[in-house]
Amino acid sequence: MSKYKQVYRDLKEKIDTRVYKRNTELPSENELVKEYGYSKDTIRKALSLLEINGYIQKIKGKNSLILGHGRIKNNYLGNIKTSSELNIDGKYEIKTSLESLYIIQGDKKIMDIFGSNEDNDFYRVSRSRLINGERLEYEVSYFDRKLVPFINKEIAESSIYKYLEKELGLNITHSRREISFRYVTEEEKQHMDLGEYNMVAVVESITYLSNGNILQYGILTYRPDKFTFVTMAKR
Repeated sequence: MSKYKQVYRDLKEKIDTRVYKRNTELPSENELVKEYGYSKDTIRKALSLLEINGYIQKIKGKNSLILGHGRIKNNYLGNIKTSSELNIDGKYEIKTSLESLYIIQGDKKIMDIFGSNEDNDFYRVSRSRLINGERLEYEVSYFDRKLVPFINKEIAESSIYKYLEKELGLNITHSRREISFRYVTEEEKQHMDLGEYNMVAVVESITYLSNGNILQYGILTYRPDKFTFVTMAKR
């Protein structure tokens, strides 16, 4: 096995087992050179492989930021068709409907994901999407109000990301996603046209800014017969 792959596997194992925890920094390149006894070029190759596989984010002038320790599986999704992308394709008639918009505080799961304390509060935005007249998608998103101080009905029913990037000037760089299937919740039953289906396809995501801050945690559910995705695999 090549040296850089040995370093990659060792660092990956330390991230997976939480020796290095999410939202903390990896040791510097120089520290890793001393630890492993390999060249800086070897260390950089290992770090690049970690970044490609979604374990870290390189930030200019800083140590690499650890993005996760396995809570979100290490899957690279080359392309997932979003509702806006489908609209651009011109194949579907799509309408977004705001179901609820309110502020929450003290939710332990959300605080753990964002790495925040009890003083932080978050927007919880739930929206359903009608595609050719059927409610096929349901989305629940959480936004840190320190980064997104204001969202209203008009913004939520048009394009939140357009508002975040154009109006707030936020630099959104990437999102880590996990795809799964599970039984439908009561909330989803109320806002989706599921027919006889009792399961949904779920895309769970954490979206990051260029500085490494978490902007959004989202759960997007689809009726399973209408869900497709495309992946890319690298050897």
